[in-house]
Amino acid sequence: MAQTAEKRTAEKRMPSDEQKAAHVRKTRMANYQASMRLEGFEVYTAPSSSTKSKLIRKYKKLAMKCA
Repeated sequence: MAQTAEKRTAEKRMPSDEQKAAHVRKTRMANYQASMRLEGFEVYTAPSSSTKSKLIRKYKKLAMKCA
């Protein structure tokens, strides 16, 4: 009976595969930047407000002006 209780407790503590993947995606860039800093490189962070869709719109407008 004690083994069953321990097993249930362990299952509750262990995150699901989706949670693990989300955590990796969330921390990947921060880990990379920290690694680069440790190697002596200067690391510049991009503004968080720049999203992919905003950048695409920006360069489409620029392309229309140049055309």
